[in-house]
Amino acid sequence: MPQVRKNRFIAAIYSIIVWGLGEVYAGVTNLKIGLGIVFMILWFIYLVSCLILNLNIFLAIVIYSIVAGLLAFDSFRDARTFNMMVSLEEARRRAPDRCPNCGSKVSKDFRFCPNCGYKLVT
Repeated sequence: MPQVRKNRFIAAIYSIIVWGLGEVYAGVTNLKIGLGIVFMILWFIYLVSCLILNLNIFLAIVIYSIVAGLLAFDSFRDARTFNMMVSLEEARRRAPDRCPNCGSKVSKDFRFCPNCGYKLVT
């Protein structure tokens, strides 16, 4: 069954709205998902601390925007990486005797492509 691709822009928007949500949505690796959950917890702590400390609204918006922008950029890249991994896996399923990188014929027991050196074993 083909895997669903992730929308890069939705991942970025999720990270702008709630820190780390785009990382969880993109879900490239378990480490990134865990990091996204940590950022969601930090987002909640940040909002609560801004309310309790009565932080200057301008400073709060600047800090929020900087962190959200960095996380949006990262989740955008993660969604693109996830989509490339899905494409490579689909190419491997369609032609298991071909290198997904250069298309040369390879044996199933090869670990690397003899033509381009691409890693065939995951």
